[in-house]
Amino acid sequence: MAEEKNGKSRQRRESCDSEISNESVTDLIPTPPDGGWGWVIVIASFMCNVIVDGIGYAYGVLLPEFAEYFQAPKSKVSLVGSLLCGVYLLAGPIVSGLTNKFGCRRVTIVGSIIASIGFIIGSFSPNLNILIVTYGFLGGFGFGLIYLPSIVSVGYYFEKKRALATGIAVCGSGVGTFIFSPGNNALLAAYEWRGLLLIHAAIILQCCVCGMLMRPLEPTKRKKVRVSDKTINRIKEEAKSGRKRCNESESSVAVVETFAKLREAKLKREKQLEDDSDIASMPSAYFVKGPPDAMSTSYNSRQMKLSFSDRGDAMSQTSTPAGPPRIMISENGSNVAMDNEVESPTSNMSVSILDRKNSSSTNVQPESGDQKDKNDSALPNGVFAHEVQPLIDNGYTKVVTPKPKPSPSGGDAGSKLCVGSSRDIHREDYKRPLYRKDIFYSGSVLNIPQYRSQPDMRSYIASITTIPGDIDQRATCWDKCTCLPKSVVYTLSEMLDISLLTNVPFLLICVGNLFAMTGFYVPFTYIVDRAVLLGIDSTKAAFLLSIIGITNTFGRVMSGFLADLKFVDSLVINNIALVISAIALFLEPFCVTYETLIVFAAVYGLCVAAYISLTSIIICDLLGLEKLTNAFGLLTMARGIAGIYGPPVAGLVFQAYGTYDASFIMGGVMFSIGSVFHLALHLPCLKRMTKQHQTETIINESTHV
Repeated sequence: MAEEKNGKSRQRRESCDSEISNESVTDLIPTPPDGGWGWVIVIASFMCNVIVDGIGYAYGVLLPEFAEYFQAPKSKVSLVGSLLCGVYLLAGPIVSGLTNKFGCRRVTIVGSIIASIGFIIGSFSPNLNILIVTYGFLGGFGFGLIYLPSIVSVGYYFEKKRALATGIAVCGSGVGTFIFSPGNNALLAAYEWRGLLLIHAAIILQCCVCGMLMRPLEPTKRKKVRVSDKTINRIKEEAKSGRKRCNESESSVAVVETFAKLREAKLKREKQLEDDSDIASMPSAYFVKGPPDAMSTSYNSRQMKLSFSDRGDAMSQTSTPAGPPRIMISENGSNVAMDNEVESPTSNMSVSILDRKNSSSTNVQPESGDQKDKNDSALPNGVFAHEVQPLIDNGYTKVVTPKPKPSPSGGDAGSKLCVGSSRDIHREDYKRPLYRKDIFYSGSVLNIPQYRSQPDMRSYIASITTIPGDIDQRATCWDKCTCLPKSVVYTLSEMLDISLLTNVPFLLICVGNLFAMTGFYVPFTYIVDRAVLLGIDSTKAAFLLSIIGITNTFGRVMSGFLADLKFVDSLVINNIALVISAIALFLEPFCVTYETLIVFAAVYGLCVAAYISLTSIIICDLLGLEKLTNAFGLLTMARGIAGIYGPPVAGLVFQAYGTYDASFIMGGVMFSIGSVFHLALHLPCLKRMTKQHQTETIINESTHV
């Protein structure tokens, strides 16, 4: 019974492999439409960001209510909101693996259900600890299942217009903050916090609708052009007439002239490849002129034997070695049936390249296996005579080579599709989003060197797609997780590869983000409560978060526009934003009126937008596209960890000093330290290190093409 099941599964796998091998692999990889249904995806992603970040960033409105109801210190109450925002960042690698396996649609739907359940259970919480687990942890994990697929789906549907599409989608964060901050304040007055959580749960369930709109991207099928029999016959007649005119041509090219052209081509090739000793020189090629019977029998004294030495000199030989390929020239124009044929369009003389593989079909005595190995070793250069054809002027010779069979690793020569063992790769693997190296890139692909080096979009997509297999895969600790699907294991191993921390520029970015994100959520969590303590009305205090949200939206658009300019460095924009944010936090304690708090909120929201939205562009500029997924996974985890402990630490500072001034100053210190680590990337030694790493990456990529 087990053997029968194994046989059926093997048969299904073989049939699937045969289907894949029968068509080009590049046709199995979906090409982004850059429009169409993609704009529906953008709207769905926008709404997901409105709900997720709107509820998360507007938690500061709920902080005083929870602290008063549970009679708990604000440092512990802030842990509820910090877990909600931190866990959905911390769960990034896990959610990425699930998205790669099950797709954006299913993961988003499941995430909205989990988050809704967490909020519903949280509305019945008898104490703060239950609220931390349900609202904070469970709701945060559900938000992570919503947030990441909404970003991935946009990147999957757009390439050339990705910067615009991603910019529109992430603007939902600012719009959500603008909507939910005054909305939470109004709903609290009407339904208290338990009713508010139930309303939030119902709103979160709307992400199921958004998830249903995230339709999986299917590969576009090329239309087969049907050629009529009349057209085929006409093409055949034209080919025959052209061949006849070619044979009846009175002009011919002398053999010596042909030799001169080949020698010239060889010298050109040596000049181009003089640094590469393995392929700089061509193998010896022997040209034999004689009657047809001389070709099929042993060579007699009438034959003229010439060869090109490794230095390109023509010399006469009395014996023909067995190893090098022989080029036979017939006097009466008879053809010898070989794999590679060289035809002279201006002569009735045909030249045939005798491949050693086909020597048995031409009455030439076959060589033994040992002799072939010996001959092969005598030709380390591995350059065939037909390879010099592009260097010969048109009109002298024409090399006719058989059309190469499409390899299982890709279609075009200009693109590179990295695949593992073809026997364990299925059709669905070519459509998994996390196998694409640029899936987290939020800028325009027109700025990526890999895109500029490819002839078209299809070739570019194939060049940045890596499909793992059973062979040629680097061993990792994740290989022990045999219970997990291959697509999940690959994503986790790719995003959690801590060896990237040995890269000094990335280590500085990672540590800098740990400090900066520690102070990032301080204004979102405490500015409303500080305004209330200053005697400002709760409705006006809640509107301060709305101001942060709306300026955050404008900042994302503006920073994305500036980053697309060729003469603007994204890292410079990021560092300026970090420095201004730190200064704003230091000056916040001096903002004691509502007007000055509005100015602080506007400046802070504008600056942190650039800090968040330029992350993937900076990583790609410093580390290259190859390391983007790995760096994004580690950096997201670092931000999630800092986002969890940042607000509670600021709350402890408030409890220690009895004022929020110290908490905001602490946030400014954290941003300042983060700015120092990012500014260190401009040091000359680190710039040289970055350029050297980019050069090594380009060399490694070129060697794999």
